[in-house]
Amino acid sequence: MQEFAPQDFYYRLNWRTCGIHPGSHATRMPGGSLDFRGHVPFLESPDPRRIDIRATMRSIPRRLMSRAFHERGAVDVVAILDFSASMRFSGVGRKFEQMADIAASIAWSSIRNGDSFSLIVCDDEIRADLSVPPSYRPGLAYEVYTMLRAAVPREGVRASALTHAAGQIKRKRALVFLVSDFHLDEENVESVLQSLAMHDVVPMVLWDSAEYRDLPDWGWARVSDMESSATASLFMRRGMASRIRQSYETRRRELADVCRRAGARSPFFMGDRFDAEQLSRHLLEVA
Repeated sequence: MQEFAPQDFYYRLNWRTCGIHPGSHATRMPGGSLDFRGHVPFLESPDPRRIDIRATMRSIPRRLMSRAFHERGAVDVVAILDFSASMRFSGVGRKFEQMADIAASIAWSSIRNGDSFSLIVCDDEIRADLSVPPSYRPGLAYEVYTMLRAAVPREGVRASALTHAAGQIKRKRALVFLVSDFHLDEENVESVLQSLAMHDVVPMVLWDSAEYRDLPDWGWARVSDMESSATASLFMRRGMASRIRQSYETRRRELADVCRRAGARSPFFMGDRFDAEQLSRHLLEVA
């Protein structure tokens, strides 16, 4: 197994969390942080240090006013992994190993930021043996990494349980990273995103360049559908290779449209290696 070295990335919320655990995000709860929310009558925030004379002089009718602030709190960060048979694909890299790197990075970054992390793994069922409940435990990233690196997606399974993953999340808004190759029907993708509509969803798309870009322009190729276990021989030609590449570009636009309609963030398309710096840039740009 490779040496454990999780990549750190940064994220920002454009909404207020309702968590009571101390953290770095804006909340709707009154508190003592630097997140100014306005002026209120002194009796609503009876702290002499926050009395504002100018606000008091402007008030009509005249009454003693003080500055009020929102508390800063934590958010629940959830990683939902598609562990269907298509994630067994091995090209430039192995998808399920890359997924372990991503999950460990999410766990590492969220706990470093003071947030809780939980993991939900799905194929045709919620994989209780690979899922992790919400936790702030410092060593959780390493536990997630070693567990997922040792696991291999089962043959012939799909990702039908993704629509049930929302039922495993607490009934308050969370930051959800949905990690999949998204080789699903558009209707299924919409169903999954709609089931997560109350949450802030970041779709992360795992495509290996060997799937569509690094294709031979001529010759016989043996192809297989990992989820149905069907195999076939295909005579590759330059025009066919071009159509396959074009189909992935079309799929890229379709996924972006589906995410926009469902209220999710723009999908993050990864290359052959997970790059946390690119993910940080993506999250900060679209927040």
